[in-house]
Amino acid sequence: MWCQLFLYHINPWENRKQLFEQVGVQFQESNYPDKIRVRELCEETACLYRQPSSYGELLQKFGLADKREAFVSELSGGQKQKLFIVLALIPNPKVAFLDELTTGLDTKARRGVWKSLQELKEQGLTIFLSSHFMDEVEILCDRIGILKDGRFVFEGTVQEAVDLSPYERLEDVYLWFTGEEETGDE
Repeated sequence: MWCQLFLYHINPWENRKQLFEQVGVQFQESNYPDKIRVRELCEETACLYRQPSSYGELLQKFGLADKREAFVSELSGGQKQKLFIVLALIPNPKVAFLDELTTGLDTKARRGVWKSLQELKEQGLTIFLSSHFMDEVEILCDRIGILKDGRFVFEGTVQEAVDLSPYERLEDVYLWFTGEEETGDE
């Protein structure tokens, strides 16, 4: 059986380039040359798109403006993670896929990223987020999906998930839906 994804009424098989312009992707890990500067990487990314966002503004928004001339290899793990988010947002996408968004960020940086993404969400950006941090999910997600063995075992709002489970905390709810909740017998 063939399954087709239509995003904003764009058929990816017929209009791949048009779809490419609408989507941003942040990978949990990426390998870039050791001697490429943050600015150069942003410029290289921006040149792929017809109407990119200002990478300078994005670097400012995510606290990396002072790292424009730094080599990517000189950035801390948290700074690299924020750079990967910036690179995903350079296309000025309608939809962004963010994988393990705040891995490696300290508490203050995580909250700063959340605030920036909330603002982008309010401006109309749709965010697909994969995360193991339930506090992040609760803050950023309007709807959630819980996977077990590659299949959805729940789709809906955080409150709906809580209401269907015997728990009140999303972390416990997640473990209950996935069958990973420890019982007193173990």
